Amino acid sequence: MNLKTLALFLFIPVALSAAEPTPKIPASFYAFNYVPGHESVSIRTGPEGFEELRLSKANIVGPVNAVTVEGTLMIHSKPVSVEGKTTHPVIGSVKIPADLRRALVVLFPEANNPATPYRCILLNHDLNDFPLGAYRMINVSPHPVRGSVARQYVEAKPGGMADLEPMGEPGAIVPVRFEFFDNGRWNLLTETRAAIRKDRRWLTCVYQDPVTGRMNIRSIPDRTNGVSAATNQDASSD
Repeated sequence: MNLKTLALFLFIPVALSAAEPTPKIPASFYAFNYVPGHESVSIRTGPEGFEELRLSKANIVGPVNAVTVEGTLMIHSKPVSVEGKTTHPVIGSVKIPADLRRALVVLFPEANNPATPYRCILLNHDLNDFPLGAYRMINVSPHPVRGSVARQYVEAKPGGMADLEPMGEPGAIVPVRFEFFDNGRWNLLTETRAAIRKDRRWLTCVYQDPVTGRMNIRSIPDRTNGVSAATNQDASSD
């Protein structure tokens, strides 16, 4: 092999590698709570590029065209300088299935893991899987939960997830009721009335406050454009 042929041989893999697209996914984010000092995070958007994102407990923020590395989406802290070099430490990560088209990442503080202080839960954010008008409930409490909107019902075990899509004419006012199971009986979590909406979907988190012990439900309307406002309703576990 002469030098000209060798040079061509060595060049081909480099050129092919450079032509390979960087894997990305539209990703939105919701912070169930903040890790102190990490209210803002950085998301990789290119080989050298990052987008700083201000997290919210009241809104779903994004989407960001996030880079995945070997199928993993990583949450980075703000850039820091280490020995004169800028680095973005990883403070949370989540595995992305190859067939997922849009991601919603819910971030929870992980007090027992200071190295990566955010625990991440991945939700399919595609409208075909999580359509407008639907409620996606995450039960992060230690109790089973059940709920109803209009005549549709849903149940979720501790750590579980379930979807509820109430049927009815848009604008119709329907009853809403959620309960949790404790001390051998079902207890009221919240009871109200709401309008049937087909222009948004809801991320609903059921949890137990670690300080008060009260069971709570937090519902975040997602209008798919990042503009939303959360509501909180509390129920005593008495």
